[in-house]
Order: sequence, then structure tokens, then C-alpha cells
Amino acid sequence: MSNLRVWRVLTLAGFLLCAGAGAHQPLFNPGSGTLDSAFRVPQPTVSKVITVQGRAGGRDWYALSTGAGFRLDVAVFVSSACDAAYRPRLWLVGPGVPVGSGQPDFVPDGWGAVGVSGPYSAYSGHGVVGWRGPTLARTLGAGTHYLVVEHGARGGWSFISLAGAEVPGGTPEGRAALGRFGRCGG
Repeated sequence: MSNLRVWRVLTLAGFLLCAGAGAHQPLFNPGSGTLDSAFRVPQPTVSKVITVQGRAGGRDWYALSTGAGFRLDVAVFVSSACDAAYRPRLWLVGPGVPVGSGQPDFVPDGWGAVGVSGPYSAYSGHGVVGWRGPTLARTLGAGTHYLVVEHGARGGWSFISLAGAEVPGGTPEGRAALGRFGRCGG
């Protein structure tokens, strides 16, 4: 095993240990390509890292039910194994989001969308080595809001990181999915 591979395994193991000790709760999204199949984010006030295998040309939907004044702070991360062709775009979509020009075609009638764009930056921390997308930060009203991750022309493993209270938890599937994050495809 190469030194780089050993380092990646050790840093991922460290992250997994921290995940059980109060860091972001790891969850796995098996795929949520439509509004109707949106991944329901439990307790959005608690920090989460939700891993998904993005499909080329696809998108994944996440539903968050929040109270008034909820502070959304979320970003997409991709593995360092992914080349620059895989940089998903993050959107906030919902009935209370302002409708502007350049709305994506997947937004339901009467809803608005706000996307974040900009370069991804190199990231190394919490056992993760990869690329971090721009942060989407907003204060939301009460209701159900949707995050959409557009994977673009290329697929790969990614996760969204939601800021919030650090509470132990997560799922075995979420911890296992973090192990797949270290590769881009397959």
C-alpha cells in the first residue's frame, strides 16, 4: 500500500472515530433524483455530513423542515480523487425562495431557487482530503425547504455538510459511505 493510500485510510479512520464522538452525524443518501423522492434530513439543527454517489447528468434532492429563523449553512465536498470536471452545483429551492432570472428547469412552478457558484477550494480537515464548494448560507422561515445538488455532466462521490449543533449520532450506512468518498467514481 502506498504512503498516500495509508495516509488516506488513517485520516478517514480518524474522521469516523470523531463522527461517533460529537462531530457531524454521518448519513447516507441512496439517491434522491426527484422532489418526490427527496432525502428527508432528520433534525436539521444538528450537524450532518450526508454522502451520495452522484450520477452523471443527475441531481439529488434534500428536504429540511425547519422552524422560523433557522440558519442554513451548507456546502458540497468532493473527493480529492475527482478531477476538476466533477464540481456539483448547490441550490436552495422552495415556495418561499425569490424567483429570479435564470431559474433551473427542475424548479416547480411558483417556487424560486438560489444557487451558489464559484470555485471549489482545496480542503483538508476532519479526516477529509478533497475540494469544498462555496457555502450556501441563509436564514430560513418556518416550513419545508429543499436543497438540490446538480452533479453536472460527470458523476462521483460527494457529500453535503450541514452546520449545526455537534451531537453524537449518524448511521452505520453513513459511516460506511464515508469510506467510499475517497474515490470519485464506481
